Amino acid sequence: MMGKRRSRRARPRLLKPGRAGNAGIIASFAIAFAGVMAGAMSAYLGQHGASARAALEETRPAGRGADNPALRVSARDRIVQAVLADDSLVRLSASEGRPSATRARPKIVVVIDDLGLDSAMTERFIALPGPLTLSFLPYGGSVGALAARARNAGADVMLHLPMEPLGEADPGPNALRLGMTGADFLKNLEWNLAQFDGYIGVNNHMGSRLTADRAAMKTVLAYLKARDLFFLDSVTTAQTAARSAAASVGARIVERDVFLDAGTRDVDYVKGQLKLAERIALETGYAVAIGHPYETTLEAIGPWLTTAPARGFEIVAISSLVDAERRSMERPVLAETPALRL
Repeated sequence: MMGKRRSRRARPRLLKPGRAGNAGIIASFAIAFAGVMAGAMSAYLGQHGASARAALEETRPAGRGADNPALRVSARDRIVQAVLADDSLVRLSASEGRPSATRARPKIVVVIDDLGLDSAMTERFIALPGPLTLSFLPYGGSVGALAARARNAGADVMLHLPMEPLGEADPGPNALRLGMTGADFLKNLEWNLAQFDGYIGVNNHMGSRLTADRAAMKTVLAYLKARDLFFLDSVTTAQTAARSAAASVGARIVERDVFLDAGTRDVDYVKGQLKLAERIALETGYAVAIGHPYETTLEAIGPWLTTAPARGFEIVAISSLVDAERRSMERPVLAETPALRL
């Protein structure tokens, strides 16, 4: 995933050839009329849908009071931002942050994306102790075989979908771009999703421009929902519209909390970001961290995966967050994790 910032965080006739002012709007109508997903049109026109924060929200309307899931999400967002800013108001648990034995263990999801281009490096990440979540670029030469090996090794496999960034960085062939016609937008989306199989979700490769466009993201997320796939927002821009778009079409979404190595190849920096992920997990119950297939990331993350459980953390694949939401639409995951603290 190149170009990321460091983190410290309708009608068929519309699809005739020609430029489109907004590919997402046109493609949204194309999806509805093509029958890609039942009820997509009503979701777009009515501006309604289930809540979409996969590990946190309920699908019922938010109510008032302490059991309001929207308030819990808002609280977690504030806590994560405070931790990233090293806010003194956020304090770790007692005993150097070690979680109490009577509470659920804080969960950490580690996602490695940009996989599939360098086969040797990809194999080394597949060999790490897990469970990990491994996301593969669809245009990798041996992506199908590598993804199959990752699944056989027990990893969750995702598709790393190329999307248009801000600036001049190249997201790769067949990327989704805002200037496309609706027909080309859907053609590229279908091409990417067809390059290998066995993935359980999708996250964006680059995409700081496209993910900020709500109409385009509604198109993508409606398409993923029809295929029973969730979306992991890599959050390559603070202006991302993915969460809002997901809520509009009832798609499932998870969001990245920490970039482990964006913009750097420094081992100590990666170790520091892993500690940051631990702190977020302690404060909110879980954290989602994204890294890349760099030698320095491999050097830092290998030992960490073997020592984190002894410090009270549970390393989980991303499906555990999504499956928890599937199992209980009436109770958010945070009811089973450490209480939020401000």
